Amino acid sequence: MFELTLLEYCALFSLVAFAGFVDSVAGGGGLITIPTYLAFGVPSELILGTNKCVSTSGGSLAIYRYLKNGVINFKVMIYAIVTGLIGSSIGTQLSRHLDSKRMVYLLIVLVPFVLFLNWYKGKSLKKKSDAEVEALSAKQMILRSSLIGLIIGCYDGFFGPGTGTFLIIALVFFMNMNMVEASPNARVVNFTSNITAFVIFLAKGLILWKVAIVAIVASMFGNHIGSGLVIKGNEKVVKIIFNFVLVGLLFKSILDLIQQ
Repeated sequence: MFELTLLEYCALFSLVAFAGFVDSVAGGGGLITIPTYLAFGVPSELILGTNKCVSTSGGSLAIYRYLKNGVINFKVMIYAIVTGLIGSSIGTQLSRHLDSKRMVYLLIVLVPFVLFLNWYKGKSLKKKSDAEVEALSAKQMILRSSLIGLIIGCYDGFFGPGTGTFLIIALVFFMNMNMVEASPNARVVNFTSNITAFVIFLAKGLILWKVAIVAIVASMFGNHIGSGLVIKGNEKVVKIIFNFVLVGLLFKSILDLIQQ
C-alpha cells in the first residue's frame, strides 16, 4: 500500500507548489512534478493521470485570475484553442504509429535554437519603439493563431514535454506578443487540451488521490503566486523563469537520450 510520512508530504507540497508557480509563468511544470512523483514512489501507471489532475486543477486558478484581469485575448486565442484540440487528436493518433523517443533528438536541437531566437528577438526589439513593431491584420492573427494551435497541439498529443513553453515562444515570435502577454494566452490554450486528458485519466481511475489532494492545494498555491507575477507585468522575471524552463527541458532531453 502506498504511504508517505508527514515530512514527505511537506516536501511534496513544496516541490509541487514551485512547479505550479513555474507552470503559470512559463509552462513546463511537468519537468518538476513528474520526477517528484517518481522520487516519492508513485506507481508508474498512476503518474501521468495524477499529474494531469493536479496541473489542471491548479491551472484553473491561474486561468480564473487571468480571465478576471482581462489579460487573455479570447477573440484570437479561440482559434488556437479549437485547432489545438484538433491537433492534439491528430498527434495522439500519430503516436500509435511513430516512435516518440525520436522526438528527444529534435528537442536537443530545438531548445538551444529557441534560446538563441529568444535572445535575438529581445535584443532586436530593444532597438524598436512600440510603433515600429509590425502590426498584424485580423486575418493574419486568426491564421497564425490557428496554425500555432494545430502544430503545437499535434506535438502535445504526440510527445508533450514543454508544450506550454513552446506555445509562449510561438506567440512571441509569430503574434508579436511580449512574454507577459504570451504567458496567459499560451496557458489558456494548453489548459483546454489538458482538460481532455484529465477527463480520460479520471474515467479510467488512473489518479492516486492520496497524493493528488495534497498536490492540488500546493499547485493552486504556486499558480496563485505565479499568475500574480504575470498580471503585474514583471517581464524580466518572466523571461528568467522561461529560460530556466528551456534549460531544464534541454537537460531532461539529454538525460532521456542517455537512458535510451
